[in-house]
Amino acid sequence: MASALEALVAKAVAIRDESCAKVEPPLGPLPDPLPLNVTSIPAMVLTAEECYITESDPIVITEKIARGELSAVQVTKAFLRRAALAQKLLNCVTELLWDRSIARATELDEYYKKTGKTVGPFHGLPISSKEHFSVKDRYVNASFVAWVNNKVSQDAHVIQVMENLGAILFARSTQPQTIMHVETETILYGTSVNPYNRNLSCGGSTGGEGALLGLNATPLGMGTDIGGSARWPAASNGRYGMRPTANRIPMRGLVGPNGGAESISGAIGPLAQSRRTMEYFFKYIIGSKPWISEPGLLAVPWRESPLTPGKLKIGILWSDGVVKPLPPVARALKIVVDALKRGVPGWDIEIIDWEAKDHAAAWRLTSELYYTDGGERVLDLLASVGEEQLPLTKWILTDNPYVKKQDIHSLWDLHMRRDAYRAMYAEYWNESGKLDDHPADVIICPAAPGVACLHGTAKYWAYTSQWNLLDYPGAVFPVTTVDQALDTPEVGYEPMNEQDKFFYELYSPEKYADAPVNLQVVGRRFDDDVVLQAMKIIENALGRDS
Repeated sequence: MASALEALVAKAVAIRDESCAKVEPPLGPLPDPLPLNVTSIPAMVLTAEECYITESDPIVITEKIARGELSAVQVTKAFLRRAALAQKLLNCVTELLWDRSIARATELDEYYKKTGKTVGPFHGLPISSKEHFSVKDRYVNASFVAWVNNKVSQDAHVIQVMENLGAILFARSTQPQTIMHVETETILYGTSVNPYNRNLSCGGSTGGEGALLGLNATPLGMGTDIGGSARWPAASNGRYGMRPTANRIPMRGLVGPNGGAESISGAIGPLAQSRRTMEYFFKYIIGSKPWISEPGLLAVPWRESPLTPGKLKIGILWSDGVVKPLPPVARALKIVVDALKRGVPGWDIEIIDWEAKDHAAAWRLTSELYYTDGGERVLDLLASVGEEQLPLTKWILTDNPYVKKQDIHSLWDLHMRRDAYRAMYAEYWNESGKLDDHPADVIICPAAPGVACLHGTAKYWAYTSQWNLLDYPGAVFPVTTVDQALDTPEVGYEPMNEQDKFFYELYSPEKYADAPVNLQVVGRRFDDDVVLQAMKIIENALGRDS
């Protein structure tokens, strides 16, 4: 007889499998054995039309729907089939919403046929979200076995806003145990993998979205980020992702164990196939004025072009002084810097070196702020059904020397230390303009020490969590892929510390074959639009964007 835990796991898996079994027509056979890089398989299994649709730029899809060249039903069915294939290849889906999404697409097509108009800028575009976003009349477990029977009655606010703008929620995706790893593994669903190399992680905690994106099985995913959870998976899969300033995107309706904990604020951000899609997401969500119904949000308008042509100062963080970027990441930084030095028409670009300022101390402080209850609520949830802690849960929670239960006075002290660090870093940023009265506009830095990590090894988040502590927006973009000839280990390197040694000794380029290499652009608080405009300029320098 199955235990209570096994029965709950079986229920969650059955919901997923039954939803994926609705694929019509059924998917054809897959190669056996599967190659490590499965990005070529959709062309073998899907129709030419499905590949054309799912590999088109998301904004182009909306434009074609608005001209009547594609229907919402046609597009939604194509992405449903590709997502069902992604599940077979990558284990990245928790549920496909066939009935809901096709019904919504049909409504949109009927409206368009009747009026000749779209309902909004996202009319007919399928979107996906990680599992802990509430979806009306569906179960939301937030990766806890104890919550498998948790059914909710209302969509998350951000889903409501997106669907009011014409989007169609069609898929829900995997996230890690406790939603606090930058890899994706759970007792419920197992391990999600990377489409470019299945020996590598798809990232986390929005890992399922990253895997879907990497296989072009979603045009736009929605994730959360409290330490890198939107940026890591986007970067691991060679796509775009962003953590905005907190409280700009609707947060109501997320399910998790630490609701109300605001020592470090999480944020919802997009994972997308293009920078333009991320801009579109922010422009129209913020333009809908969601703070009218969610008063904790900030009424800060989106600016189309906050930077006017002229001087652009960019700081380059080559290393945070704790874990040195591995060869592919160091090479990507050089590629971008060399491109910027060649110039971009209309811009006088100044490159400065950005020295890390107490980044090691920032990670210690961040670790203290994540679990100010000492992890009590999470551990109680796991224990309530006998769910074992996975290794990366132990690493961030029970084996983390900085995690302890705070009383009210020690919590106040922590918040004062956090605010003092933020004030120090703001002044440090100001100092980058002391010679010319023009502080750095943005920083370019790694998104992680390396690329998509080997399973079980994501034990350093500080290239992303640094900016969560400061509440600075950060966005990742693709640069290159691991090169077996160029990205050889540094001979004779002397590690700076044990963490640095861990990543240095782990690395060899053949382990990371075909892995994408992304970098990160960071701006000051509320400069989300500056970050994306700077990214456009960087991509212009790389010859990738007009």
